[in-house]
Order: sequence, then structure tokens, then C-alpha cells
Amino acid sequence: MTRRTSEHNLRQAISEILEEVHAIEYAMGLYYRKGGERDLARAQEDFEILRAAVDRLGAMVGDGREQDDSEPAVAKPAA
Repeated sequence: MTRRTSEHNLRQAISEILEEVHAIEYAMGLYYRKGGERDLARAQEDFEILRAAVDRLGAMVGDGREQDDSEPAVAKPAA
């Protein structure tokens, strides 16, 4: 069950990153077309949200690696 939960959490984190990338791209497109400071500010806010999402994903991956390293190695039976 832990593996399925971890996979679900990783997928959610990746989806959040992709959504934020899209939001930044959209806000920057508006900024380039209209030149509004509000659009630039929105892109900057979206970028900060993206950074936080990337940090969370990095923490998840790091935790997964630590768990993998702490699990005892199982000896394979000789064939």
C-alpha cells in the first residue's frame, strides 16, 4: 500500500509542477502581448509556487531514496 500511495503522491507532485509551468507560460504570454505589470507579477508568483512544488517533489524523492537505502538487502538464492 505504501508504494501505491507514494506513486500517487509523486504523480500529484509532478502534475502540480506541470500546471505551474503552464500557468507561468500563460502569464508570460499575456505579459509579452499586453506588457502589463500585473501579468508579470502573476508569472513571478506562479514561479514561486513552482519552486515550492519542485522542492516538495525533491523531498519526496529524497525520502524514497533514504527508505530504499535503509531497507536490508535480500540475498538472491543461488540458481
